[in-house]
Amino acid sequence: MTARTARPGALARARTALRQIFGVPDFERYLEHRRAHHPGEPCLGEREFHAQALERRYGAGRPGCC
Repeated sequence: MTARTARPGALARARTALRQIFGVPDFERYLEHRRAHHPGEPCLGEREFHAQALERRYGAGRPGCC
């Protein structure tokens, strides 16, 4: 039995924790939020979600260090 089959919940929680530590957006968490707080409204696709997250983080409108 591998770790993946033995504890799938633990692996998912570890993956989510690492994403939060490194600032990587979590698409599954986004979907859960949208379903819980904005039912009936359309959700972004995964590609659009990540593109929007990159734009928010590194986009042209953000102030730079210099």
